Amino acid sequence: MLTKFSHVMLWVEDLDRAVKFWEQTFGFGRRFVAPGHYAVLHHQGMNFPLHLHPAKKGDPNIGHGPQVYFISDQLDDEVKRLRAAGVAITDPRSEAGSPRFSEFKDSEGNAIGLTESR
Repeated sequence: MLTKFSHVMLWVEDLDRAVKFWEQTFGFGRRFVAPGHYAVLHHQGMNFPLHLHPAKKGDPNIGHGPQVYFISDQLDDEVKRLRAAGVAITDPRSEAGSPRFSEFKDSEGNAIGLTESR
C-alpha cells in the first residue's frame, strides 16, 4: 500500500556540480552525500526532498525530467501486488545506505519509484 510521497530524484552527470547548483541557487541543504554515488538534499521552506543520482555522460536518463518516488509501508507486498497486476518492477534493493526501493514504469513509460518506509 502506498502511504505518502517520498521524494523526487534527478539523474545528473556531475554529482558535485549538481549539489552545488541546488544549494547555491535554491537554498537546498545537504542531508546525505555519498561522493560519486548519491546525494539527498532538502529544502527546509518547502519541506521538499530532492535526491540526485549520477549517471555517465550520454545516459538517456539525464535531462529527461525527474523520477517520482512514493513510500510503501509494505514494499515486498506491494511489489508482489504490482507483479500480479502485470507491472514489471525491479526487485527491492538498497544502495549507499538508502532504504530499500524498487522501480517500475507506468502505462506511459514514466519511471516511478517505491521506497520502503523506515
